[in-house]
Amino acid sequence: MSRKNLLFVFSLCVFAILQACNTNQSYNKLQDGDLLFIVGKSKSEQNDAIKKSTSKKDEIPFSHVGIVKFVEKDVYVIEATTSDGIIQTLLYEFMQKAEKQKGKPLVAVGRVKPEFQYIVSLAVEKAEEQLGRPYDYAYEEGNDAYYCTELVRFTYLDSLRNPIFPALAMTFKNKETGETEAYWEKHFAGLQLEIPEGKPGTNPVDMSKSSIIDIVYKYY
Repeated sequence: MSRKNLLFVFSLCVFAILQACNTNQSYNKLQDGDLLFIVGKSKSEQNDAIKKSTSKKDEIPFSHVGIVKFVEKDVYVIEATTSDGIIQTLLYEFMQKAEKQKGKPLVAVGRVKPEFQYIVSLAVEKAEEQLGRPYDYAYEEGNDAYYCTELVRFTYLDSLRNPIFPALAMTFKNKETGETEAYWEKHFAGLQLEIPEGKPGTNPVDMSKSSIIDIVYKYY
């Protein structure tokens, strides 16, 4: 084998070891049912519109959230994606979707408070049951499709089967300008729907600040 090929193989091995270390470190911070709030690095119009309509300049613009699920030695994240609907993603792959700050992923770990821990296992099971369902492009509760925080809201249920995360009035307006984002006007026009301004819903920024959870760790 040539020296060039040897260096390439060596580099791959080092990279794999480093990734394994990073992943193991990530595992140690997590529990089943934790919520991973992430600033997505996607440059899509939708991702940018979510950030602009849910966060101000002085806030971390979380644009997505997923639910941690342990399966033996592997860690997955159940998430609602625009491309594939409700899926489960390996933790490492999920973390790669995050914007980075000084080389560290903009991901925060939310954990429901002790008084709600009794619902966690059932919440994860209920989230698993939604695998394969479509993404909720209409951002409308009760239509058997889910966007990311909607999935969390309707899987984390109390003993009376009510969501522990209350619904909030949704807005599709830019937090700085107060004007509706052009992306949302185009998006809902394409669906032949009115923009559900003020309708009940959730978003990652507000959910990350909920009194229902504690932010127990930040990767940045």
